[in-house]
This record gives sequence, structure tokens and C-alpha cells, in this order.
Amino acid sequence: MIFPELTAFAEECAAVDRTLAMVTAEDWGRPGLGEWTVAELAAHLIRGATRIDAHLNLDPGGAPAYDRVSYFQFDARRVSPAVAERARQEAAAISTRDLPARFATGWRASVNRATALPPEHVIATLRGPMRLDEYTATRVVEMVVHHMDLCMALDQPPAATPAAGRLTMGVLEGLLGSPRPRNLGRTRFILTATGRIPSADARFPVLR
Repeated sequence: MIFPELTAFAEECAAVDRTLAMVTAEDWGRPGLGEWTVAELAAHLIRGATRIDAHLNLDPGGAPAYDRVSYFQFDARRVSPAVAERARQEAAAISTRDLPARFATGWRASVNRATALPPEHVIATLRGPMRLDEYTATRVVEMVVHHMDLCMALDQPPAATPAAGRLTMGVLEGLLGSPRPRNLGRTRFILTATGRIPSADARFPVLR
């Protein structure tokens, strides 16, 4: 079943495909995000895009325990070093010329698996059991935020596909506990809420 979150995921992943197609051999070694190169950022995108397919192979072990907002309510500083190192190792194991194809194959596998299931299907995740539509929403957030990172690393303007951008904004507003400030457009709000743009508002960032 094609549910809205899955449509947003597929649309944003297709946009990432187009961006990855523009990466030159020289670009892969450019700074990507923090200590990551563009290649390492792409490896992290691949992992994010393939988790639906991978986690559907696991026993969820119970009823849904998290939704798209509570999934992100954890101490990111505690897990960030392990995430950063994993991306470095995964990038080192893949030839840079294969990164775009690996991403394209991976996200399509996730979409194909999810299409055969109802949105209320329970899936295993690193945080605990979740509804498939709720977990897919977290993958949309990952794709949008890190696609923006990729665009900025390539000196391109950051942007999100419409449905994925709206969904991501909704999750970030959930983490903020209120609507986005009226002086922030959608893209600027996403970048501010995730710490890509500094803010004097002590509520930010709500997600790193």
C-alpha cells in the first residue's frame, strides 16, 4: 500500500538520486558534514535509505512503542561518535563510483518492501517497535536533512521536495512543542531546528 509517508520518502530519495548524479570524482573528498567527507555523508544516506528494507527482516518484538517524534527524543551526543565512525567505515568499503547506484538500489528496495504492507504494520527499529508509517516518517526526516547537507557541501541551495519538507517540518515542530517561528520559512526552519544555522533562540536545535 502506498501511504503518504512512503510517497514522501520516494520523492525525496529520487531527488537525492539527482543530486548524487552531479557529484564529480573530485567532489567525494570535499567536506560533507562535520568530520565527514561527501563520500561519508553519502554512505550515511545509503544507510538511512535502506533501513526499512533491513528492519523488515527483524522481529519487532512487541506493540509500537515510539512514533515519528518520540523516535528522535534521545541524547544524540551519546550516539554521535558511533554513527560518525560507522559512516566512515561504510564509505571506506564502497568505491565512490558505486555510491550513487548503491543509494538508488537501496531506497527502491525499501519502497518495494513497504508497498506490500499496510501502514499499521509493526516494524523493528533501533529504538523499538514502531508502525511502518511512523518509522518511514523518520526516514523522510533523515533524507531531507542530509540531502540539504549534501546540497550545501556541493555549493547547491538546500531544498526539500514539497511533501517531504512538510513532513519534516511537522516532526521538528513536534520536537519543538510549538509551530515554527513565523520569521522562519520551511527550509530555514529545518536548518535552524537541526543546528545547521545558529540561532539565539535557546530552544534550538531540537535535533542534531
